[in-house]
Amino acid sequence: MLLAAPPAAVLGQVRDPGLLAHWPLPDHPECRRGVALLGESATAREAEAKIRTDYNRLFVGPERLKAPPYESVHRSPDHLVFDRETLEVRAAYAQFGLAAPRLNQEPDDHIGLELGFLATLCVLGLDAIEADDDGELARVLDALVAFLRDHVLRWASRCLTQVADGSATYFYQGVAALGLGTFARARETFLS
Repeated sequence: MLLAAPPAAVLGQVRDPGLLAHWPLPDHPECRRGVALLGESATAREAEAKIRTDYNRLFVGPERLKAPPYESVHRSPDHLVFDRETLEVRAAYAQFGLAAPRLNQEPDDHIGLELGFLATLCVLGLDAIEADDDGELARVLDALVAFLRDHVLRWASRCLTQVADGSATYFYQGVAALGLGTFARARETFLS
């Protein structure tokens, strides 16, 4: 949802009432709001073209972006892409043998890539649990906490607030709310 505008088939899946009813953090107010907004997107029959236009307004351009999706833009003193934060994120990915798909062509610190990295760390953690590998689990959890603390939780909520404020669709307002609630819960769980 954050790396590219979703095609119609994905929109149908994301807005499916059965899936929305099983959002894993139903007790967080932002998550409840996000689920309701995605449901409203389905009820209002927001078209794929409208959501794609909203995605472009928020993250791509050609006009000034409503929600720049790069950590370095939010955190560097000069609000530049490919700044120090980008290289730090690249190094974090490399610790696990990963690299951004368009290395040196697009910044590694895109919100969608950073969230994808966190998801990968979660899967690696589950694999370590299944393999009964406490050392690997500790390494993965340390990396997950460090990446949340040093990167995602330092800027992504600001970006998603810009998404919520700048969106013209229920869809992206809902995506933003789900993300904000999830980040709040991640902060409580991993950094408190």
